[in-house]
Amino acid sequence: LSRGLGDVYKRQVMGTMHEVGYWVGPIDEHTPTDPHSLYGIAKDSLRKALTANLKDSRTDFRWLRAFYITGDDRHSQSVFGKILRSYEDGKRTFPFTSGRNQCDFIDVAELARQIVAADAQSKILGVINCCSGQPEALAARVLRFLSENGIAMDLQYGAFPDREYDSPSIWGDASKIRQILA
Repeated sequence: LSRGLGDVYKRQVMGTMHEVGYWVGPIDEHTPTDPHSLYGIAKDSLRKALTANLKDSRTDFRWLRAFYITGDDRHSQSVFGKILRSYEDGKRTFPFTSGRNQCDFIDVAELARQIVAADAQSKILGVINCCSGQPEALAARVLRFLSENGIAMDLQYGAFPDREYDSPSIWGDASKIRQILA
């Protein structure tokens, strides 16, 4: 919470696309939420509680909804971090899903740029997707990651089934963040 001009307060909170739950297609601020993971339920509940609590206050409220964050892979539990650790352990094959699911990947440096830009302005409020706005197949993103990091590893496609509760194609509507960045 920071104090803005004219006794208007600014509140910016990080959300997650996981608060939406299963969805196919782009997510915008009006997309209904129905999360099934405890993490998604907690984030969705926090967003709803803050929205209700701040409704009649003098607060500029921004809910920054992050998507699939990449870039700090060595310290993450993501597939990218797992690939790095497997490779460093000498493994040259990696058990994988079909890789067909499409996600909205955003590099942590770009995410930081979007967060700062959203905080620095006061015209665009509410839910703001911090995202690329583009779906990308998981397999394509992993292959690019392998190439960018000089990792020679074969993916064992289909070693793990695609999870029923993962959206086959989900990405953020980036129109608000693009307006902010323009």
